[in-house]
Amino acid sequence: MRLYPVVAVGMLAITDAFVNQALGVLAPDITASLGVSTGALTSLLAIQLLAVGVAPFLMATVVRGRPIRALVSIVTGLVWSVSTLAISFAGDIWTLGALLLVSGLANGSQIALHSPLLADVYPPAVRGRILALYGAAMPAGAILSPLTVSALSGWFGLDWRAVYAVLGVLSLLGCLSALRLRDPGIGRHDEVSPGGNPLRSRTLRRVFAAFVAYGMLLVPAATFLSVHLKERWGMETDARGLFTACCSAGAIVALVAFGRRLDAIFQADPGRVPIVAARIIACSALAFAAGASAPVLPLTLLAFFVGLVLTPMIVPMITLIMIAVTGPAGRSYMASLFGVGLAIGGLAGAALLSTVEGTYGTAGAVASIALPGLLAGLLIASTARTIRADLIPVREENVNA
Repeated sequence: MRLYPVVAVGMLAITDAFVNQALGVLAPDITASLGVSTGALTSLLAIQLLAVGVAPFLMATVVRGRPIRALVSIVTGLVWSVSTLAISFAGDIWTLGALLLVSGLANGSQIALHSPLLADVYPPAVRGRILALYGAAMPAGAILSPLTVSALSGWFGLDWRAVYAVLGVLSLLGCLSALRLRDPGIGRHDEVSPGGNPLRSRTLRRVFAAFVAYGMLLVPAATFLSVHLKERWGMETDARGLFTACCSAGAIVALVAFGRRLDAIFQADPGRVPIVAARIIACSALAFAAGASAPVLPLTLLAFFVGLVLTPMIVPMITLIMIAVTGPAGRSYMASLFGVGLAIGGLAGAALLSTVEGTYGTAGAVASIALPGLLAGLLIASTARTIRADLIPVREENVNA
């Protein structure tokens, strides 16, 4: 099994993580410098996710039936790298918002193209571990970015603008490593399915609803957790960065160890995958709530560690479900629709948590994340009853490849 394609696509995802992960760590410094509230910054992140969800529809239309997904992924990676560099020159919240919007538009390729591309590069029997390996790219970026932020801001005394300048250059270099990535063609391993509305699938409708609820958990988590650690426990930028890096290292270990097991679960009974995903979502949400209400710092860090280790495991499982019940030609469009659902949930989550923060403080805002997280778990679990009937058949020679 060739690892270069998943490594190359993962490197593109890592470069994108530089913007989002650094923004989570530097959120208190940015809000103080620009004179805005945490809720305003979180709203910008949600708007960025909305752009991430809308842009892929255009990209999916451009690449439909054409093996150019790899090329589009590389070009858009270069665009968000330049946006990262440009953030260092943002003088107000509007400029920062515009740059995050550009980055979000470019980031649409990650949502629409990366997973469908990997599904065509690798046979169905190993998709679980490949998606898990690709999923490890995000926590890998979450290690590299905060460690870089910690080193630049803590050891070298640079402000957040200089930090973003360095991250932009590193992101550009990372994108160049994916230049040998190639597209094998759409639907290489699957039976060609007839056209139609994918949302007629009961499984996809429920997973879409779960993504909306999951967005209310995912979008505010990084920003509000960072603010909570600073306001409640006085952790500075370098300490927050190191803690985030430790959580991401734990997530990488969990993803690599779980990938092969995910394949085994899916091959034995696809209906078990939604149940496992629901349990992980629920545990992650409850861990965030426990961390927000913990009376001492060690318990806070332990609970947040559990939540941040479990969270990256959710998307590979949901993506595997989506790929399994969507025809090859429709996967980019369906991934785009899921991105919109995630963004809608993020906007709702930002509004909810900003309201809660005003009444109960940051701790109350973080604790409230548990509610939409539990709802997302229930919705995902309900697909265990429908996934078997909605599976897309694969070519016989690829069933156990």
